[in-house]
Amino acid sequence: MKKRWMLLLILILVLAACGKEEKETLLETDGTSTVYESEESLTHSMEGVTLKLDYTVNKVSAEPGELILEIKGTIENEYSQIVYYTPDFTIQTLEQDEIEQLSSSVENEQIMVNPQMETTFNVTYLIPQHIYDENKSLNMRVPAAFKEPESESSGDALGDFANWEIPIK
Repeated sequence: MKKRWMLLLILILVLAACGKEEKETLLETDGTSTVYESEESLTHSMEGVTLKLDYTVNKVSAEPGELILEIKGTIENEYSQIVYYTPDFTIQTLEQDEIEQLSSSVENEQIMVNPQMETTFNVTYLIPQHIYDENKSLNMRVPAAFKEPESESSGDALGDFANWEIPIK
């Protein structure tokens, strides 16, 4: 009986070591690691429209270099008509150095959200290593949703833009 428990314990240790090694290999081959992750969603409430943003800062490789700011957003339309949203965020340092946008999941740069529906999107920004080293946070300006496509008129806006200071470390 004692011999079976010893064999079972050895088997558990071997299997546990295999799983751990496999996880480390995946991280090494992927080349990215999460440096910072938002603790809770940033929420911007407008007239019948709610925007929620979550973000992570990822180091692309083990070498010193650039970092990636990935923003995952959800826009929910509780308004009675179609609304339009352009996830064109302005990301800057406190000294107003702009952070470059790399990619967006929105092809034509504007999202049409039907009434009582929600849509998700992703936007990615490049943070140079020196900007990351010199700053603990960045400023993010978030635009409002609009009643009309391609509109920038305050009469069509369903609220105002939001400004957030987002921690990156």
